[in-house]
Amino acid sequence: MAIIDGNHGGDEISQLWAVITELSDQLNRNRSSSVSLYAQAGGVKSQALHSQTGFVLQRFNADKPKKVYESELERMNAAMTAENQSLQHDNKQLNTLIKEYEQTLDTLMSTFRNRAQIVQENELSLIRHYESQLLQLEEENSSRELETSTRISESIARLSEVLRNCLREVGGERTRVVRRDDDEDDSQEEEDPDLLEREPWQSTDATHAQWALGREIELARLERENEELRALI
Repeated sequence: MAIIDGNHGGDEISQLWAVITELSDQLNRNRSSSVSLYAQAGGVKSQALHSQTGFVLQRFNADKPKKVYESELERMNAAMTAENQSLQHDNKQLNTLIKEYEQTLDTLMSTFRNRAQIVQENELSLIRHYESQLLQLEEENSSRELETSTRISESIARLSEVLRNCLREVGGERTRVVRRDDDEDDSQEEEDPDLLEREPWQSTDATHAQWALGREIELARLERENEELRALI
């Protein structure tokens, strides 16, 4: 085992202790410097934040001279004024654009309403026109149907008269000859004497027809009285 000299060992311990003490002092100084740097960094960060937001507080610029602070403040005020003016200009332009948009929209709506009114009026006029045409056509059709029905009735009446005359001719009777003129409304008839003698009430003479009717009634009354007398006998 080696024997260490007491004086030499005490010097080494003293040197080691001196180094440790020096390192401790340096560490304390470094810690103080780091704390100071951290505080300065926080102040710079706060100043940067307030510079971005536009609020500059004098207590963050206490290290600056008053003239520098005022010039910086004027510069920031000028920048904020310019930005405010730019925003006002943009606001005016936006208001102008909004007014133009509203005017354009009003013009479009007015044009749309006018066009819709014109289309509606055209539709109504077309509806009225076609309704009048339909009514006129319906009236014309009704007139034609009435005229056709009248002609058919007249034709049927003439045909019936012709058939009656044919039947009488077949039975050996003489019939009345009826002459009709298509261009004239009246008709001319020739009366058959034998037919008037057999059927006097068909005469066109009102007096003769009335007398014949009275005679037929009187003959019928006499025949009925004769039958009653025969029944009594």
